[in-house]
Amino acid sequence: MKHTNYLLGAVLAASLGASSAQAEEAILGHVMDSEHIFHDVSQKFSQRLGELSSGSFTIDYHPGGDLGDWTSIIEQVAQGAVQMTMAWNHSELDPRWDVSVLGYVADDWESGRAIYGPDSIMNEVYSDIMHDMGMELLGIIPTDFTGFVMRKGLPAPVNFPVDAAGLKMRVPGMPMAIERYNATGFSPVAMAFSEVQTALQTGAIDGRAYSPPSEVLMFKDVVGSYVLTREHFEHTFWLANKAWFDGLSEEQQSWVRTAANEAVTWAWENAESESEGWLQQIRDAGIEVVELTPEQLSNYREMIVAVEYPYMENVIGKDVMDKIRAAADAN
Repeated sequence: MKHTNYLLGAVLAASLGASSAQAEEAILGHVMDSEHIFHDVSQKFSQRLGELSSGSFTIDYHPGGDLGDWTSIIEQVAQGAVQMTMAWNHSELDPRWDVSVLGYVADDWESGRAIYGPDSIMNEVYSDIMHDMGMELLGIIPTDFTGFVMRKGLPAPVNFPVDAAGLKMRVPGMPMAIERYNATGFSPVAMAFSEVQTALQTGAIDGRAYSPPSEVLMFKDVVGSYVLTREHFEHTFWLANKAWFDGLSEEQQSWVRTAANEAVTWAWENAESESEGWLQQIRDAGIEVVELTPEQLSNYREMIVAVEYPYMENVIGKDVMDKIRAAADAN
């Protein structure tokens, strides 16, 4: 009897050891709160991954920036200290990444999904860039079309470049952003996102560029208007450390891909419906939503395309830009 118990115990121990060896935990961190689409996508991914793996593959989830700012987390992913993140283009790591904010590639949500959604040309373009930085692209998450906000007490510029003369516009620290806002008449000021609120309050800047509707209310106490130019389709990147991903078993990689694809598909199916809700919340907060007339929009668009497309062709190469132009023209 003792011998039988010993054998059963040995079998159980071996079984537990094998189960433990197959277990995997990965860190997923980003800087946004529970109101942002990153959170919903993360939750759906984690739940589905648990289902597919029967609980053997778990996610150590860190929202809200407790692992650092978004550029820092991307760098941690590239180095392998963190396995996954969702974030924006970090062109200091590779200037080709600025292609993600190229102006007026998509005109509406249908063309946005065709150009940036699952199995799109931009998935292919971004995958090549990410691999060169030691990262694996798990998906492109849609945000919305963008515009810019202006602080209270200033009229919203609508005729460019005349109305924008002398206005200080905060831009992220990437060369193409400076090219864009110089071309449209503003005085661009490169500034960290964490400094925007105070700068708007003090008048150190007059506006904040590259703003999707979901981020306007972050500055509702200092913003008077939101000019919805739809100047580019903001999308974000779900990234994994490539060495870590490549080190997973084929089955584990399949779980991650499947769970990520399903979560990203959900995001594309729901992001558009959330857009109008954000715009209504902006109006309800007393912030004016300004739309350009067709003539004003055409003028603004021509200024941006004229400066950004040649600039980006020099950075990313003619062959890639020709593919992007063809995709934009087709949609």
